[in-house]
Amino acid sequence: MINEDDVPYMGEWAELRKNYLIEEKPEDYEELVESKLLLEYFAGIEELYSNKFDELVEEQMELEGVNEELKSRKPLEWVGLVNNIRSQVREILTAEICS
Repeated sequence: MINEDDVPYMGEWAELRKNYLIEEKPEDYEELVESKLLLEYFAGIEELYSNKFDELVEEQMELEGVNEELKSRKPLEWVGLVNNIRSQVREILTAEICS
């Protein structure tokens, strides 16, 4: 059996999924360990959710008019809006990855 500490840190999304599987679906985690697909699985999760995060942030920025013009006119407002969007997207994806 692989100890959870034996799995290297692979990124925010892979870590969230790993913790979810260990806590909520240990049989699925063990199945990945036994099939020797654990690292490949987490690498895929990290890539998928990193891309999804970037795409959703971009889409939301467009929808809300958070653009380069705003960035140059009102940089502090731009930063606040971007941080808010990133937090919202992170919350959505965290709920998705932990289900």
